[in-house]
Amino acid sequence: MGLMPRRGPIAGAALLAAALLACARPATVDAAPAAHAAAPGPGAAPADPAARALAEGDAAWPERGTPARLAAALDAYRRAQKARPGDPATEVPLARAEAFRALSAGPGTAEARAAHEASARAAERALSRLAPAFGEALRAGKAPAEAAAAVPPAGAEALHWLALGHMGAAQATGPAAVLAVKDHVLPLMARAAELDEAVDEGGPLRALGAWSAALPVAAGGGVAAARARFARAAERFPDEPWRRVLEARTLAVLLQDQPTFERLLGEVLASDPATHGARAPEAALARREAQALLDKRAGLF
Repeated sequence: MGLMPRRGPIAGAALLAAALLACARPATVDAAPAAHAAAPGPGAAPADPAARALAEGDAAWPERGTPARLAAALDAYRRAQKARPGDPATEVPLARAEAFRALSAGPGTAEARAAHEASARAAERALSRLAPAFGEALRAGKAPAEAAAAVPPAGAEALHWLALGHMGAAQATGPAAVLAVKDHVLPLMARAAELDEAVDEGGPLRALGAWSAALPVAAGGGVAAARARFARAAERFPDEPWRRVLEARTLAVLLQDQPTFERLLGEVLASDPATHGARAPEAALARREAQALLDKRAGLF
């Protein structure tokens, strides 16, 4: 399914609507557990192919900052999804891993767009099981905000990856694509933030802050909205470096506030990724992006 706009904004909006309607289709697989299968005894490999693949992916995931280990995790999670399609236990890890692939590829690249699309597809499949009422509302023609209200807390992470994937692919396509999808994805991400701000260590808040800075008030964005979202992210997750990167890249550039731009990015560079524990790979990518932004500051201000 081609999810994101490549033939103009009107076609893009229709494609996104069709993609969201995929959530309306009930899962066609047998009921599966909502978590990884029970662990086998010491030294034993899981008998279930999906559980075995999930275990392989989980083993590679902590070293996802290394291209070979990211590739291994992705391969394992894709095999798990094929063995147990539609199960949130396989779809959500795949959505998460594809989103990291997009982050690693860098903004605006063809690989980032493909990874965002893959992440969104996995999230769609997870939501068909986690929030069937969401799909039913879309199928009935309800507005995205009304449909998103039907997503329960258990669907917060999948909803986050769904919205982030669609917007990320649109951003990699161009401004017209962003305008075409904004009315669909902004309510989804707002609902994800309402359900669980802690997803992706404040991911919904960061995304809403960055998107608000990139959109005019009339289109659902604006400086005030961006500031409020970034402030909330800073309050809840003060050490998360990607909040600083996105705030510098979007809001500081919009306001032409070079001192704040340099301060935020300098704080990222001064932080050792190793101090971020399980999120060290994300922190390392934030440092890379911070340096890249500083290197091109002359063209931004």
